[in-house]
Amino acid sequence: MSTPLLGLTATAYRGHNEIETDRLVKRYSSNKLDDGVFGEAEPYEYLQNHRVLAQVKQQVLAGMNIAWTAELEKHLGQFGTLPRDVENAIGQNSERNRVILDSIKAQPDDWTILLFASSVDHARTLAAELSYYGVPARPISGGTDPALRRRYVEQFRDGEIRVLTNYNVLTQGFDAPMVRAVYVTRPTFSPNLYQQMIGRGLRGPLNGGSEEVLIVNVADNLEKYGAQLAFHHFDYLWRNDR
Repeated sequence: MSTPLLGLTATAYRGHNEIETDRLVKRYSSNKLDDGVFGEAEPYEYLQNHRVLAQVKQQVLAGMNIAWTAELEKHLGQFGTLPRDVENAIGQNSERNRVILDSIKAQPDDWTILLFASSVDHARTLAAELSYYGVPARPISGGTDPALRRRYVEQFRDGEIRVLTNYNVLTQGFDAPMVRAVYVTRPTFSPNLYQQMIGRGLRGPLNGGSEEVLIVNVADNLEKYGAQLAFHHFDYLWRNDR
């Protein structure tokens, strides 16, 4: 007797690896639930037009120049991420942080903003700076006490906290539909990880979310890999930017 197999995922691919993606698709007999469901319409655009997903606006902030080394190249090729010391150095760049902070401070006072930082210390630094400038913000990391984390998330949902900064924590299992902006300030090369990040803000009104979400990307200059920053793979989400 045959048993139906249903696979549900928001990231039906394996990063940039086309061979592994093809193997994943074939595991489910190349059946996709969105094939033909919306006729000739592109699924994201259809769901945005029907208010299931939020409309998306994008802003790109200038980042920093990242020195290319053999160690960086090896680590990036093996893990798809920057070495920890490079991520820490990015978070300590005062000019880069100033650009990010100025952008957040310029947003409307009633916006809730989710920020993905380049390191734990970066998340803490940005939250402290924002609080100093009168923008209620709190950092969350893997070491945050669970009870305190729940409290911060609840205050964020209620609008008491305007900005939640985090490093490698709130990509999954985070539910705060009314996110008005997502800042990706960590250089991200994995489309899967990037989609999980911005997905925190993509809920539309029919999902309890916003009509429109602002995605802010930081474009760091990294020799050979700058064009591979994951946000370049999602131009279809904001191709109607004006």
